[in-house]
Amino acid sequence: MTPFRGKLRARHLEVILSVADLGSLSRAAEQLHMTQSGLSRAVAEVEEIIGGKLFERTAKGMAATALGTAMCRHAALLLGDMHKAEADLSAVAAGGAGTLSVACFSMFARWPMAEAILRFRRQNPAVQITVEVGPHESLIEKLDAGAVDLLVSRNPRSLHGATYRAVELIDDGIILACAPDHPLASTAADLVDCLAYPWISSPPGSHMRELLLTEVRDKGLEPPQIVGALSLELGRELTLSGQFLWHLPGSIGRYLASRGEVVVLPVSFDLTVGPLSAIWRRDRSSSRASRSFIVALRETVGAMEGH
Repeated sequence: MTPFRGKLRARHLEVILSVADLGSLSRAAEQLHMTQSGLSRAVAEVEEIIGGKLFERTAKGMAATALGTAMCRHAALLLGDMHKAEADLSAVAAGGAGTLSVACFSMFARWPMAEAILRFRRQNPAVQITVEVGPHESLIEKLDAGAVDLLVSRNPRSLHGATYRAVELIDDGIILACAPDHPLASTAADLVDCLAYPWISSPPGSHMRELLLTEVRDKGLEPPQIVGALSLELGRELTLSGQFLWHLPGSIGRYLASRGEVVVLPVSFDLTVGPLSAIWRRDRSSSRASRSFIVALRETVGAMEGH
């Protein structure tokens, strides 16, 4: 393999990732505004540098070889680091104090994220902060690719300890909530009572959904009708309609209940879920901004849990 220095360029990385994503030289060339011959030359240059074939032609298009798959993984990391460096340097050049990119599991986007951002900005007004909200699975991919500095999400404890570091924020379970005017709001409802109403819970195929269905069936009961949604806005609107029960993290339920938006029902679950944590990769040093944001998160959680 030829040494990378002075040979492998950002455009090479973009070409490899585009071909892998689209599975087609022609579509990749169109996406990158290149000629197909120019793109083919770029792929050949990378293969010469790497010392092996990165793609194979199949009936379905271009498929990455084992070497190509490894190359794509590193290309995503390198490009992610370059883009973050560009944004960070641009912010500093404009008189700021750099950037911080945080990914947050959607159910925690209101609390504790909003309050933590306010706390963080009071201490770090010159840091440009960006927050991306979504499902855990896609956000961990962004963390791996270097697109974000920090992930705020449930830590399923299955994350490899040699790859990730995590600061636990709160270890709470799952609760069931309803609107204040729901028929069950002022009763000592049990699980059987709750199953008569439709629920809002995780989408089909998710780990949480499977845990929920398993627990209900193990008790010899039929699961409720479920609308699968990982959206605080949608969940809140459906719950306040007075029909639905909302299956959500205990800390979020307590937060909403403290504001009179929902009532937490006296139903317990045996679901085993990981703690809400701030997660980052061991192969990337945590920045001062990341550490400061973790402090803001811990203060936010501590303030609510102390009430």
